[in-house]
Amino acid sequence: KKKIKRKKMTKGFVYVLLYLNLVTQHVTALSLKAPPGNQSFSLSRRDALFTGAASLATVVTSNILTPQYKEAWALDEDDDAYTSLFSNPQRMNLLQKIAQQASDEEIAIAISELEPYDPCKGSAAISPYIDGTWELIYGLSAEAFSPLLNLPKPIRPQSLQLVGEAASPVVGEGRIAQILNFPLLPLSLILSSGTVPVESDKSILEIFPPFRLEARLGGSKIQLVESGSDADFRALNARDADAQAAGRNLYKQRYLENSGKKGDLRISEVIAGDPVLVGEVFIHKRI
Repeated sequence: KKKIKRKKMTKGFVYVLLYLNLVTQHVTALSLKAPPGNQSFSLSRRDALFTGAASLATVVTSNILTPQYKEAWALDEDDDAYTSLFSNPQRMNLLQKIAQQASDEEIAIAISELEPYDPCKGSAAISPYIDGTWELIYGLSAEAFSPLLNLPKPIRPQSLQLVGEAASPVVGEGRIAQILNFPLLPLSLILSSGTVPVESDKSILEIFPPFRLEARLGGSKIQLVESGSDADFRALNARDADAQAAGRNLYKQRYLENSGKKGDLRISEVIAGDPVLVGEVFIHKRI
């Protein structure tokens, strides 16, 4: 019976991966150019590729989402954080720019105007308020597309990041998790890595191996990839020799709200490491 159950579980994962492969091929074949005058239509690029004899799936670990304004604001009027956060005009301006799908340049300016008001004053990487479950709502400086997150909203996966205590029960202590939750089936793709604050700068997180990619279908979970080095993991992502030889990824936490309530914003940037990712900026909200 156990063998039969294992065979059914494995067969189920194969079907899921084949489905993702078909979806990815379909999306890649579509014309994904931004409509005229709307530069922020394109999606961000943090993706991890894994290959197999039977299937290919693209896993996006940090991507742009373009939700409606109400979703980007993500605060209820009875939330304790609502009054104080809403009163910050720079914050409200940034969220309005995201909702309006303004250009990358406009959003970059809005971020720079909000950044001096960072509640953590440049020490977000060691702040206890960085812990939690964060949903990606926008990203800047993206040059490549993320096929799965280009899907129409009803079938587009939700992109989450788990940090600190929120990540420990899912991927282990001292690790950070990037998760894609699919809306039409009980499937999640989980990419995790080690993380530690940089001693010389309290705003920077260093990302280090091992890198693990797992698929969770219903109550079952299977490991798809494990890489023991940055070079090996980047090779799986089809990076060139220069990218594989680059140092570890460093994420600067440029802004972190510390109410601890849903709707808190966090802004981070890849400042070193994989040259394909360096310069990307991500905006998350706490959920």
